[in-house]
Amino acid sequence: MKNWKKAAAMAVTASLCITALAGCGGSSKTEEKTDSTEKKSASDNTLHYQIGVAIDSLNPQLANDGTSFSVLAQCMEGLYTKDEDGNAILAAAESVDKSDDGLTYTFKLRDDAKWSDGSDVTADDFVYAWQTLADPNTGSEYQFFVQTACLLNADDIVAGNKPVTDLGVEAVDDKTLKVTLSSPCAVFESLMTFPSFLPVKRDFAQEAGDNFATSADTILCNGAFKITDYEPSAMTIKAEKNDDYYDAGDVKLDGVEWQVILDNQTAAMSYESGDLDVVTLTGDLIEQYQDDENFSTSQDGYMWYISPNTEIKELANENIRLALAKSFDKEAVTDTLLKDGSTPADYIVAENLAVSPDGTEFRKQAGTYDNWTYDVDAAKEYWSKGLSELGIDSLELELVTEDSDSAQQVAQFLQNEWQTNLEGLTVSIKVEPKKARLEDMQNGNYQLGLTRWGPDYADPMTDLDCFITGSSTNYGRYSNTEYDDTIDSAKYGELALDTEARWNALVDCEKMLADDCVVFPIYQQSIARMISPNVSGIYFYSTGSNYSFKYAEKK
Repeated sequence: MKNWKKAAAMAVTASLCITALAGCGGSSKTEEKTDSTEKKSASDNTLHYQIGVAIDSLNPQLANDGTSFSVLAQCMEGLYTKDEDGNAILAAAESVDKSDDGLTYTFKLRDDAKWSDGSDVTADDFVYAWQTLADPNTGSEYQFFVQTACLLNADDIVAGNKPVTDLGVEAVDDKTLKVTLSSPCAVFESLMTFPSFLPVKRDFAQEAGDNFATSADTILCNGAFKITDYEPSAMTIKAEKNDDYYDAGDVKLDGVEWQVILDNQTAAMSYESGDLDVVTLTGDLIEQYQDDENFSTSQDGYMWYISPNTEIKELANENIRLALAKSFDKEAVTDTLLKDGSTPADYIVAENLAVSPDGTEFRKQAGTYDNWTYDVDAAKEYWSKGLSELGIDSLELELVTEDSDSAQQVAQFLQNEWQTNLEGLTVSIKVEPKKARLEDMQNGNYQLGLTRWGPDYADPMTDLDCFITGSSTNYGRYSNTEYDDTIDSAKYGELALDTEARWNALVDCEKMLADDCVVFPIYQQSIARMISPNVSGIYFYSTGSNYSFKYAEKK
């Protein structure tokens, strides 16, 4: 890296205090255990945990980000949950009978599965929740999951051609749930650990109406903890041990308090004073703490990338996209700005997410792609061609980013790289709260967007499904018939029945994204943390909800 580039990166670093990277949804786990020392820690038996962004929603069928999903996962359980290694295990269901053809799952719910008001968790709670998820009127960003799970009639219901009552989920009796699929689903059990499939008590939700899940009084929990203090955009969310939880005897904590702290310097000070038990670190704070015995890092599945809006004339030009994708130094982002163990990415399917039927990790088979590598000379050539094709000699573009300090820092670095390396390019930055940024990108009201995606389940499909035509996560409006048909077959068609052919087809799909250059990968996120030496038993995951506090304890 040239000295001037290091200087530019350091200047950006100095301008901002980096905060925690937070998102959405290959199961991997890091168990954080430390020995008791004289380190000061919050003295009560409540876990005090920093999060970097406000909760978007605690309605399971409307939540759409990793922060919300992770809070929900501490307070609610579906048919399955994750063990310490991230594998799907039965939770609210005590048994399951699978048909030989893979199309029918019959679950028996636990007799002692209870809501936090003491009432039984019933099969109808799942029917109501899943029908709500599938209902086009709900407006869930994860509505497509009923299709990913291959639930019977999901396609027609999502399209508005059949009523939600035709969805392949049925309450045979209070404790028996029958699920019918349209085709075998290789990732069904993993999907069932995801918060969108959590149950909701019908009469409670209907009585709450539009206020459902907007306060502690309008939330029912069936997990290890129950929400006691919450309101939209709250900076503090509190939960206490749920004595009605069937496995309450194994829950050691009295409660959890999540604190939304955007500034990591402030969070670190709270950790030092003992007001926080767990904080996330980035940038200069990592250098400050990296030799501490309570410091740790773990790779997760979140991919950060730029989404170009291909409906914009200039960004519909492939050479312009190639120039933008190849003209910024990813190593400078990870090594000079973030310094948290994150890795440069010339790929979009996360590393260490999933393995093939023969045991080959996806990234080792797929490799990386030239269109996404850093190459300023090649970028300049593409830029010149693109401008010539458009009949212009300069271009102004706007990059939208969310308001966390780390995202703004990366955005400023990209702005500097693009304007330095691509003559005639001017990039402005629009900073918005995350929710507003997502809405603008989903509605196509943007040009370039800095965004991220976390894997929801342990399969390459969790990343590749984002880019099918019409998907709410396909911000850039990419449309490729071959790509769509391949993904469709891998989910529901002939490829779904041939695991090896399906795997190879998904490798080809990632290559299509690279060949068309409709997304610009930047890095795969890692998380650096300080965890109080008095705390043990927290499990961190790379898919879906990011952690579990069920077995956490404080000494």
